Amino acid sequence: MMVKILKKSFIVLILITTFMLIYSIFYPNIVIINSEAALGSKYVPEVKCYNLFSDLSNELVVVSDVNTDKVGVQLVKCKIKYLFYDINKTFRIKVIDDEKPIIILKGENPALVCPNNDYEEEGFTATDNYDGDITNKVTINKIENSIWYTVKDNSGNTSKIERKINFEDKEEPIITLKGSDSVTIYLGNLYKEDGFTASDNCDGDITNKVISTGNVDINKTGTYTLTYEVVDSSGNKSTVYRNVIVKNKPIYNGNGVIYLTFDDGPSYLTKEILDILDETNVKATFFVTSANEYTKRAYNNGHTIGLHTYTHNYSYVYANSENYFSDLNNISNNVYDVIGVRPKIIRFPGGSSNTVSRNYNSGIMSYLTKEVINRGYVYFDWNVDSNDAGSDIHNSNQIYYNVINNLSYSKANVVLMHDSSGHTATAIALRDIIKYGKTNGYTFKAINYDTPPIRHSVNN
Repeated sequence: MMVKILKKSFIVLILITTFMLIYSIFYPNIVIINSEAALGSKYVPEVKCYNLFSDLSNELVVVSDVNTDKVGVQLVKCKIKYLFYDINKTFRIKVIDDEKPIIILKGENPALVCPNNDYEEEGFTATDNYDGDITNKVTINKIENSIWYTVKDNSGNTSKIERKINFEDKEEPIITLKGSDSVTIYLGNLYKEDGFTASDNCDGDITNKVISTGNVDINKTGTYTLTYEVVDSSGNKSTVYRNVIVKNKPIYNGNGVIYLTFDDGPSYLTKEILDILDETNVKATFFVTSANEYTKRAYNNGHTIGLHTYTHNYSYVYANSENYFSDLNNISNNVYDVIGVRPKIIRFPGGSSNTVSRNYNSGIMSYLTKEVINRGYVYFDWNVDSNDAGSDIHNSNQIYYNVINNLSYSKANVVLMHDSSGHTATAIALRDIIKYGKTNGYTFKAINYDTPPIRHSVNN
């Protein structure tokens, strides 16, 4: 009995073993080679299928795709039907982000910082190909003279960047002269220093460190150079200069010279007036309230550009001396921007004899007529009035007679006219005035710094 049982058990064991052997020989084995995919890449599963006798990969069907636009685990399903086998297998594919984030530093690197100062953070940004803006994840560590910026994205990729800090000052301080860097005064007149300021990128206001050297002998003609020097705490030095020209006051003479002067321009009429002056080869003087291409043309053609006023607002200009010189500086800057020169020949709004200034500041003209000279300006009034700003503004014949009836060979004839809008009659009269002057032996000149200044009596 026992023998029979043992024989049956042995036979069963042999059958099972045989079945397992056949199964292992013929059953397809499916494996995946690339179980990781890079974020954003084109991923193609590399799957192999084989048994003991042959490679069955060509019989394998992949029935799902991997989306590499998203980090994480995705599934790839494969199936194969071989002989009496119908096999399905699922693999886990890991989409990974292995790209480091990017840190961009704002400002300079290396950064220059004033000695004994702290570096003020100029800012930074951090972006990641998957997480986007991760600036708020940046950590900052200062190690000696370096600042390290570190950031880690959600996938664990880390970036690090260094900003070097150089504690040094190589920048020279700046000295700014108040007033002009070239001043002209007449022999014996007082020279008044306009002053200066000095600033440094590290030390701030260092005006009190400026050393001024040089002297002006107001009793001797010549050019005197004043030197202004300043050194900052790092040893950087700056030097600027101001020339003061002391000259003889021009001696009055006549000789039948006519100085045509035009106030309040330029305007559209200035072009017509310049055309007439060019045609007749006559030079004139323009006391301007602004500057444009006509101003540049006049200057380039040899006419004199003088300063009149920027606002022509009596209540502002004559309220106080600060307003007057602010107005004068504004028109000076305007002219400089156009012709590259700062004229020092001027005419007061309303002339030096005006009485309208009494309404705003008693005695201001007495002060200004002296102060402009101290600051190197030469002011001119007139001794021939065309009255083209008065009742004869639209009467070209009367303007003509107003001029020619007041000309004289025994004086320098400074003629007041205007080239602002509305003075068409002046342009019409101009050609006849020039013709009269030339026919009667007069010469025409533009005012310059040697022209004897014609000045009124001051009434305020």
